[in-house]
Amino acid sequence: MLPSAIAPLVRSLRWMSPTKGRRMWDFLVEHELHDCLELGFFHGVSSLYIAAALERLGSGHLLTFDRLSARRLEPNIDVLLSQAGLAHRVTAHYEPVSYTRGLLRLLEQQPDRRFDFCYIDGEHNWDDAGYSFFLTSQLLRPGGWIIFDDLDWTYATSAGMRHTTRVQAMPEEERSMPHVRKVFELLVRPHVDFDTVFEADGWGYARKAEG
Repeated sequence: MLPSAIAPLVRSLRWMSPTKGRRMWDFLVEHELHDCLELGFFHGVSSLYIAAALERLGSGHLLTFDRLSARRLEPNIDVLLSQAGLAHRVTAHYEPVSYTRGLLRLLEQQPDRRFDFCYIDGEHNWDDAGYSFFLTSQLLRPGGWIIFDDLDWTYATSAGMRHTTRVQAMPEEERSMPHVRKVFELLVRPHVDFDTVFEADGWGYARKAEG
């Protein structure tokens, strides 16, 4: 399935542009990444592009996690997957506390399960993004890739969050800091298990070394 088949289904949702969706699709197909993990799906736009790439490859599955509140979105990921005919490529979990609890269960119940690819687009703060990197680095196969979204996102520039009481009460450093970039620069780049680390168009890429 081509990205052009997904774009009309999600045109009213701004969470991943058709350009980024095509870039995601191209990356997965080029590198033949079949076993995929995603942290933070919201409406499920990125999930559809990943699933479309797996459909084009002819095999593979996406395991994706988000908070329970994502179920109430209109449309939610289940609706979009059904409309696209891609539900067989995705298992979506709605977590009442945190998507990292889903990874806890995964590590306990399927300790040998590993992935070729992980897309991290969940909570954009140091604590969650940093812990997500730690967990996914354990679950990634040698030669597998992680993509971090929103390297330069901040609470201060978020249209949906900057005026909330929670954000207004934050220290200025917390509001203005690009948390995901801090994780990428301070934790990912120097990590000895990753041999290729670069950024392009707002995404951070990291490849786990083989051997």
